[in-house]
Amino acid sequence: MNVVLIDDDLSEVNYGKELFIKNFGHLGALQCFSDSTEGLHFLNETRPDLLIVDVEMPNLNGLDLLKQLKSPNTEVVFCTAHDRFAIEAYRNFALGFLLKPYNEADFIAVVSKAIQRLKATVKEMVPNEKQLEALELENKKIPIPTLGCTYFSSILDIIRLESVDSYAKIHLTDGSIHMSSYGIKFFEKILTMPLFFRTHKSHLVNLKKVSKLFTDGTLVLDTGDRIPVARRRRPDLMAIFDQF
Repeated sequence: MNVVLIDDDLSEVNYGKELFIKNFGHLGALQCFSDSTEGLHFLNETRPDLLIVDVEMPNLNGLDLLKQLKSPNTEVVFCTAHDRFAIEAYRNFALGFLLKPYNEADFIAVVSKAIQRLKATVKEMVPNEKQLEALELENKKIPIPTLGCTYFSSILDIIRLESVDSYAKIHLTDGSIHMSSYGIKFFEKILTMPLFFRTHKSHLVNLKKVSKLFTDGTLVLDTGDRIPVARRRRPDLMAIFDQF
């Protein structure tokens, strides 16, 4: 296993190197860089198995570096001192997320997960059942029964649904809002995971429209809408983001 660690903070580089050698040194080689541009050049030449990269770096930050990464099979773990970058990390298909200052147990857990994923690389190339279900949903239209007529909307155009008494208020990407006499439970049977998630008894959200997740359990959508996530539903939500 070939691993690359990129962080502009030399103390973080040395800490990560120490943890890797101590716990995983027998599995492969580690290359470290404090210059993200230099690290990107090495990445695209060698195409390693795993990249551990800081988010906030001068010149080329971790998110922009990932966009220029040529190897589609390199697993990616983001490190940052700011947990607001967690959603952005998952949406960019990062394998994991280390919040600084992370400890040895955190590091071991994330790298161990990477090793398991790398062992199953061939299997992962075939879409699993949940991924196929999401693709099928994206290509469908959904009827929205309202008083007087039924609208038909592409599922991808639905941002969120909000429960209002026994009705469902449906927000679309074009800014329109439809009030359906069919409640949110009716639509939840059609708008299923992993594309849609019931964050709260009153909210069903298209996860592709999420831009941020705050530690208090608030989702911020691309529209700026803030949606609460019930505490008991947060672990399931993060497990879905881990599949994206």
